[in-house]
Amino acid sequence: MAQNSWDARLPERQPVFGVSLRRTNFRYRDSLAELIREGRLGDLGGLVRNAGFRVLEIYDRGTAGLDGPADLSPVGKGASARFQDLILKFGVPHNNGSTGGTYGFGKTAAFAYSGIGTVVYWTRCRNSEGHLEDRFIVSAFSDSYEDAGVQYTGRHWWGRLTEEGDSILPIVGEEATELGERFFETGFAPGETGTSMLILDPLVTDPDDMEDAEREPLDRHRSDAGEVERDFARRARHVIRANLWPKMIAETPASGVPMEIRLHVNGEPIDLGSPEAAVLAHWGAGLNAIRRFRAGGRNESASPTNVPITVLEIKRYDKVIGHLALVRRIPNLEIIQGHVEDDDLDPSRTDARLQRIALMRGQAELVVTTVDWVGREPFEGMDWLAVYKSADEFDQMYADAEPPAHDSWVTDGSSSEAAKIVRHTRTRVKQLITRELYPETTNEEASAPRIAMATGALSRRLGAILPAAAPTMPAVREGGGAGRRRATTCARWVVEAEPPRLISTDAAGRQRQEVEFQLSGGTEPVGTVRLSVSLLGDEGLHELVPPEELDIEWGEGLAGNGAYAHVPAGSTGVVRFSGAPRRAMRVELTAGGIDGRS
Repeated sequence: MAQNSWDARLPERQPVFGVSLRRTNFRYRDSLAELIREGRLGDLGGLVRNAGFRVLEIYDRGTAGLDGPADLSPVGKGASARFQDLILKFGVPHNNGSTGGTYGFGKTAAFAYSGIGTVVYWTRCRNSEGHLEDRFIVSAFSDSYEDAGVQYTGRHWWGRLTEEGDSILPIVGEEATELGERFFETGFAPGETGTSMLILDPLVTDPDDMEDAEREPLDRHRSDAGEVERDFARRARHVIRANLWPKMIAETPASGVPMEIRLHVNGEPIDLGSPEAAVLAHWGAGLNAIRRFRAGGRNESASPTNVPITVLEIKRYDKVIGHLALVRRIPNLEIIQGHVEDDDLDPSRTDARLQRIALMRGQAELVVTTVDWVGREPFEGMDWLAVYKSADEFDQMYADAEPPAHDSWVTDGSSSEAAKIVRHTRTRVKQLITRELYPETTNEEASAPRIAMATGALSRRLGAILPAAAPTMPAVREGGGAGRRRATTCARWVVEAEPPRLISTDAAGRQRQEVEFQLSGGTEPVGTVRLSVSLLGDEGLHELVPPEELDIEWGEGLAGNGAYAHVPAGSTGVVRFSGAPRRAMRVELTAGGIDGRS
C-alpha cells in the first residue's frame, strides 16, 4: 500500500502515508450496518453485535487520488485509470520498474487483512474536467458462488446503481464527502487530493499468538483489547521502520524527508523514531552515500561516528547495475540515542529476520528485504551493515525478479535475464564485502591456532577507524629480505562468476557442476584464475577438497592445470568439476597475475 501511495505522489509534493487503528462504538457500527445492509455476506450482520469490532484506516495525501473513469470506459494510452485499476479490476500490472509493482497484490492484501473481506474507499481526485471530485464506494471479496445457474466471482460493491441496473458506480460529490467524513477520521484539506481505505475488522492479532485459529473472524480478539492494540502498535512500528525507513531519510537537511509517515492507535500517535538516532542513522548514511555518489559527488561520505563509508559500483559486463554502500561501525564509538525499541533495526541486536544488507530498487527506494549474503560474523570490536540500490535503468530487471509481495529477489534456478542479474549481484556483493572487511589467509595460516592476516588486509581494517577526512594510507607488503618496502601500484585482478550450474549426476551421486566467469583488471595480458571447493560442515566450518578429487576441466582455449588456469584479461571462461554427493559445497574463484599478485 505504501508503494502504491508513493507511485501516485504529485510532482514537487511531499506525500503523506498514514496508518490508524481504532475501536468503534455502537453508533458507528449501526451506521456501518446501515450502509452495507444488503448483500450476500452473512458476516456483516455481526457488526452491530460485536463490541470488539475495530477498523484500520490507511490513507495518503499529496497524491493524485483514484482518478480516471469511475466506470469501465476505455482509457486512452497514457491516461490515468487508477480508479479502474484498484477498485474495478484485478491484478493490473505497473511494471515499468519505477513503480512498486501491481495494484492487484495491494488490493487483495487489504481484503485478506479484513476479517470479513470488506474495504471502504474514499478518494478525492480531479475528474476529466479538472475539477475536484469526491468518490465513495465499498467493496468486498468472498468465495465464488452459483445462483440460479449463474456463476459469480464473489466480488461485491456497494455504491450507486447505474440506470441500466447492471453495475455499481461510486457515490460522488457532496454525498460522497458526507459519507467520507462520517466513517473516516482523516479528512481532506481544501484543494487536497488523495485516497483513504477503511479495512473492516482487521486481523490485528498476531497469528502466532492466536489461541484458537478456527474461530469465526469477528471473534478473533483477545479479551484484553489494550494488549491487542499495544502489540499491533509495536509490530506496525517495526514493519514501517524496517521497510519504509528510506522515506524517513532526508537527502540534505534542507530537502525534507521524501514521505511523511504517520502511525496512530486509538487516536494516539506512535513515535516512529528519529532518523538521526540509533542504527537508523547508519542505514540512512549508507543510502545518502549512494545518493551523493550518483549525483556526481566524491566518494567521501562518513557514518554518524565519522567512519568512512565506501560506495562500490556493481558491474556486469562493464555496465553498472547497482551501487553498494558499506557502512563500517565501531560499537565502542557509538553513543546509543533514542528509545530502546529503536534497536529493532540493528542486525547485531535483533533476531535473524533482520540481516546486514538492505536491498532496494533505485527509483522506488523501498526496502525489498534484508539479506545475509556474506555469512560471516564481524570481527570483535567491529561491525558493519550495507545498502544495495539497483541502478535506475536496471530497475525493471530487479522488479521482474520480485514475487507479488515485492519482499525478495527470487531466482529459483531460472535462466531469465532478471535471475542472472540477481545471481550476479549476490555473487559480486559477497565478493566485495569479503574483500573489504575480511582479511585473506593462506591454508597454513587458517589451520594455525591464531590466524595471521595479510598486511594489506590489516591496513584496510585499521583504515576503517580513521576519520573520514584522513588521507588514505599506502598499503605495504612484506619484502623478501630484512625490513619492508612499499608495494608497487598495480591494478587489481577481478573475477566475476555466476553461481554453479548443475550439469549431470553420476551413478555414485557425484554432481557435475559448471561455473561461468569473467576476468578483468590487472596490467598484464594474461591472469591466473584459481578454483577452490570446500565442503560445508557444522557451525560454518569448511573442509577444503583436494583439487585432484574434483576432476577439474577448464573450458576450451584456457591453459588449465589442476586448480589453476591462465586466462586472457577481459575474457570469459568456464570451469567444470565434480562435487561430493549429498554435501553442501562452497565454490570460490580467485584471480591473480602470473606472478601471483592479486
